[in-house]
This record gives sequence, C-alpha cells and structure tokens, in this order.
Amino acid sequence: MSPPVSFCESRRPMFRPTSSHFHCGGFTTVELIVTISIAGILAAFAVARFVDRDSFASRGFSDEAIGIVRYAQKIAIAWRGTPIFVCVTASGVSAGTAAGCPTPLTHPATGGSLAASAPSGVTLSPTGNFTFDGLGRPSGAQTITLTSTIAGDPARQIVVEAETGYVHR
Repeated sequence: MSPPVSFCESRRPMFRPTSSHFHCGGFTTVELIVTISIAGILAAFAVARFVDRDSFASRGFSDEAIGIVRYAQKIAIAWRGTPIFVCVTASGVSAGTAAGCPTPLTHPATGGSLAASAPSGVTLSPTGNFTFDGLGRPSGAQTITLTSTIAGDPARQIVVEAETGYVHR
C-alpha cells in the first residue's frame, strides 16, 4: 500500500520530477500584503468622499434649483399666455403662477410641489421673484448666488440670460 498523497502532489504532472521547489498555487505573502495595502488606500479615499455628505447635499440642491428654473421656463413656453414666477427665498426656490408662489407648480416626477429647500449651511441671494413669459424670456437678467458655509464647498451661481432665458451655472 502506498502512502497518502498530498493535494499538491496529486496535481503534479507525471512527467515532472519531484522537486522541493514545486509551487502548488495560492498567493505569496508579498502578493497578499500588496493587495491588502492597495485596497486599504482605495478604501481610505472612498470613505473620505462619503463622510462629508453636506457638500454632496449642497451640490444636489444646486442641481435641483437649476432644474426648477429650467422647468419653469419650459412650462411658460408650453402655456404661452401665463407668466410663470420663480420665487427665490434665502432658504429655497420654487415656481408657481402667482407672485410669491403661494401654490407652487406640480413637480413632474414626484407629483409634489415644484420647490426645493436649501440644506443647512446654504443660503440664496438675492431673494425675490422673476417671471418667464410665453417665449421663455425672463423679466430681466437674473443671477442667483448660492452661498455655502460648509467647509470645502464653493459658492455657486445660477445665471438666467436676459434675451434668451438660457439657464446655466
């Protein structure tokens, strides 16, 4: 009866001579250390990006506010004769059919009101109303500044061009 054969020996091709330098597979210690080190470095950067959620909320609010202004312009064009008001307060943006936006328009995706509230640390200026006419032109050139007190979060602007109504950053 022959002695039991190890897993590595059972996988060795028959034509190779027995050698103490035969590598059975798996990872070396150096490979494991390098792989774990790289994964740790990548994880450190990923965690740092997700820990500070306030700046992400600020950027998300900026994008939502631009969307509200653009949608208000599109509604004004679609409804032709009804001016659409964009109402800016220190803490949010909304769009409606009357000054002050007492009843905001309906949000196309959620069915709720077409309004966005600024996250803590973000304020808007100047406050007030402006309108879009049936051709999508604003009542005048507008620049809404979003000021942030969140560390590392820059101030942003929403610009509405006077003649064309083009809404951009």
